[in-house]
Amino acid sequence: MRSVSRKKSALALACVCALGACGVAGCKQDKNEIYVYMPDGAPALALAGAMAGDTETDGISYRVVDSSSIVARVTYENETDNADVCVLPLNSAAKQLGDGSEYQMLGAVTHGNLFLIAKDGEVQYNAENLSLLKGKTVGVLQLDKVPGLTFKTVLKKCGLDFNEGAEAQSDKVNLVGMASAKELGVTEADCYVLAEPAVSAQAKNGYKIVGDLQSLYGGEAGYPQAVLVAKRTLIENDGEWVRSFLGSVKDSVAWLETASGAEIVSAVEAHLEDADYETSLKAQILDIEGVKVRCGVRFEQSLDCAAKANAYLALARTVNEKLAVLPSENFYCMTDFNT
Repeated sequence: MRSVSRKKSALALACVCALGACGVAGCKQDKNEIYVYMPDGAPALALAGAMAGDTETDGISYRVVDSSSIVARVTYENETDNADVCVLPLNSAAKQLGDGSEYQMLGAVTHGNLFLIAKDGEVQYNAENLSLLKGKTVGVLQLDKVPGLTFKTVLKKCGLDFNEGAEAQSDKVNLVGMASAKELGVTEADCYVLAEPAVSAQAKNGYKIVGDLQSLYGGEAGYPQAVLVAKRTLIENDGEWVRSFLGSVKDSVAWLETASGAEIVSAVEAHLEDADYETSLKAQILDIEGVKVRCGVRFEQSLDCAAKANAYLALARTVNEKLAVLPSENFYCMTDFNT
């Protein structure tokens, strides 16, 4: 049996229908429907191909929401209100669902999309010369969330101390938080930590990539960043559906390589839960050479990435124990869905 679908309230349904926004992502009430949630941005890219091929009769409803509200989709008190499948930041998934009792992690769908950018591109930072940031100020997107946690983790791994105080210190890397890329122009710093595809959007303003946080952390493989979780009941009762769905995720990643920016954005827009919300993804930016590669979209099942996820979380815990917790072994679904 398939899991019970996420039910909207009558008021929410009325509002959506009144706006004429039902379509593919709207007013279904089939109890056999599987609801798949994901945050806007790079994580949504991983499933854009699946959404592009979505039909009214495939039994799956995709929902794209503002990243600030994605955790709520797996933490409603009424279990039947929660997503059947959801894309979450690794640290949020481990913190909220780490005991594995309600959800298990099927795999990672993105592996890092964070970069250092600056207008002065003469210095390219790597693990050997990252100490050149000592005494400098770095503006960091969402300093108290995943981007900030990851940058601090990279600094820790490279043996560098950081300072978040008001006054810069000459022997540390000085960090200043930014709520969004819009604060780039008003935040005084020597360089900035930003996420793709916003990184490429700043090229028109004269910014260049001067460091790759994925390489600084662990080479070309990066680190598990956004992960795919599913209800245990779905995994245990309909494993063949899960296997088929993960096959579509892999196909979706492959589709992304050749899809145009317009096709990608169209697929995402067609599945926005809130008709008034505007996706952060822009077609012209996604068409810039290399931007999709730098978004780090790649599916890797838990069997192959659980150890990497734990290694990232263990190191991140040395920076912030509240943002990073180690999940139980039960959190990872270790079924080999490739066979």
